[in-house]
Amino acid sequence: MDFQTCYQYDPSARKRDGPVKRRKVEPLQGLQTSWPLRRSLYQCLWAKQQARLKILLLEINESTISQISAFVETTDPQPVPGRISSAIILTGPSIASHALLFSQLSNRISQTDQNIFVSLTSSLAPNLKTLLKNLIAKGTSSNAQSDDEDEVDAVKPTRKRTRLLNYDLQLLYDYVQEKNLSRVVVAFQDCEAFDGALLSDAIELLTRWQDRIPFVFFFGVATSIENFQVKLSKKATRCIQGQRFDVVKAESALEQVTEALYSVSDSETPRLWMGPGICSATLRRQREHIQSLDAFVDSVQYAYLSHFYANALSIFLDETVAPADISNEHLEAVRNLPSFQQYVETLLEDGETSMPRRLLDDDQYLLEHIKDRIVSGTEALEAILNAVEIIATLQKHIPALQQQLKSALLVDALSGQLKDSIFERNIFLYLKKSNSEALLLTLQDILTVTSGNLQKTCKKLLKDLEKLQAQQEEGGAPLRSEQDLHNATLRTTVVAKKVELSKQKSTLTKGDAAYSDILRQFVEALETQFEATLINPKDLVFNEIFMYDLKSPHKDVFTPKPRGAIERALSSPHDYLDCECCAPDANGDENTLASTQPSTAILYQLYLESGALMNVADLRTAFVTILGDDQDEILTK
Repeated sequence: MDFQTCYQYDPSARKRDGPVKRRKVEPLQGLQTSWPLRRSLYQCLWAKQQARLKILLLEINESTISQISAFVETTDPQPVPGRISSAIILTGPSIASHALLFSQLSNRISQTDQNIFVSLTSSLAPNLKTLLKNLIAKGTSSNAQSDDEDEVDAVKPTRKRTRLLNYDLQLLYDYVQEKNLSRVVVAFQDCEAFDGALLSDAIELLTRWQDRIPFVFFFGVATSIENFQVKLSKKATRCIQGQRFDVVKAESALEQVTEALYSVSDSETPRLWMGPGICSATLRRQREHIQSLDAFVDSVQYAYLSHFYANALSIFLDETVAPADISNEHLEAVRNLPSFQQYVETLLEDGETSMPRRLLDDDQYLLEHIKDRIVSGTEALEAILNAVEIIATLQKHIPALQQQLKSALLVDALSGQLKDSIFERNIFLYLKKSNSEALLLTLQDILTVTSGNLQKTCKKLLKDLEKLQAQQEEGGAPLRSEQDLHNATLRTTVVAKKVELSKQKSTLTKGDAAYSDILRQFVEALETQFEATLINPKDLVFNEIFMYDLKSPHKDVFTPKPRGAIERALSSPHDYLDCECCAPDANGDENTLASTQPSTAILYQLYLESGALMNVADLRTAFVTILGDDQDEILTK
């Protein structure tokens, strides 16, 4: 081969005998041997998570939807002549969540055959005629005609009658009579996006048909009723008899979905956990870009896909995995994990030598150890989430404390920043000053979110506190702790004509002293619990297997990058237009500053070639020169 420029390759006779067009598929080797099992494991785990989140999304607005549907069934379509019963739904500023809400309303109201639901958005109503076309087409379940076809109606005539225009409400009236409908619900999803005059004209026109068509209006208001009223004309306002309905705010709904994602009650194994980095980035993107909850669920699904499809070690999340299901490369990859190497070093520092040797040499022992550590890691994460539940319960009973969102507490706890934080110290500071009534309510709520030794301690302290309060006089003041400011007095001392102030503790009563001891035991129990559970999950061995925390894939997929796309489109329009006028020349160079290019692309190229200070007259002259004489005459005119 050193002196031969080419050689002849003769495939084996077995391969040559097969069909010519048969695709050659190489068998899976190395880390890819676990791919079929990883795919089935992903499908199983995500199906459970998706079902849980789907049920939650349906339950978020259940209360509001039930109230609105009851309003539709019980209200009179024409309570007063010249007025229409209307539901003013305060949806909040999250436009992305409106579609989910009105879709749920449509499904609920359309369950009755006597009702029809028509949803209209500002994009479907540029003018009154188009609004009526879409209203009639959706209401009669027929395809809307184009804007130019005004001569024919959207509904096929069932009787001998004159064919009507497709924006004539007589069509909808005939359909209502034919189907014997009792309600025609018209929902204006984004009222702020509608033109005020157009919306007013539509309300006034539909009100004139109220005696023939039983309209009920839904108005989706993102701001306030006052702003909505200012948008309408006075005549249109008098046509509405509305009732207000408040929807669960987008922030509250996002908190509920996040809590469901990290549900402590979900004890099923195996389980994939979202890390603090990906969780924080996803929540920040939801708030900054005001995305829908479906986008949040899609982000979680992409995290599952990224973990099981790209990480071959995710196969170890399957409790039933056997040595035959994995290859030696899987175990070697486990031994090269940073958390495993740190774990072995810690064992050696503690004087343990036999276990590290077995982990490095015995594959079967390593496999069993991985399974055990994944279970213990899951228990450690559940303990962290339980500590977050306790802290969230404590802060509810401390009004003076600046309240934190539970999602923020989750991110801080999973990143190891909640332990010994300022927020934790403030909780204990305020808790030590609580009176007996506040502590009683706190202990009662804490029992619902605790377990194990802490729950036993809280039960004992609750009984002692109730017994202590029973011994006090009825109607007396609540018991106070020794840390309370009310139990400290200021002492004034005059020394060398100078006044000195000093704090001096007042003498505690027998009841206050006993209460202070109960409070001290409760605080110490909480400190012990937090010290043991609020750890950094990144310190857990094999955390790369049961926790996903890579932000780069999500950043590339879910974060919009409009600037780069716009700059490329303006600098290389041929990549998007695929036209001959903008095609590169024979040498492959872009055809820049040509009159055949779009005007915006020419202006962008001139902008790039100009300096820091631009003369508008010179820019216009250069632009006209490139376009040619004909364009010069047009611009001059």
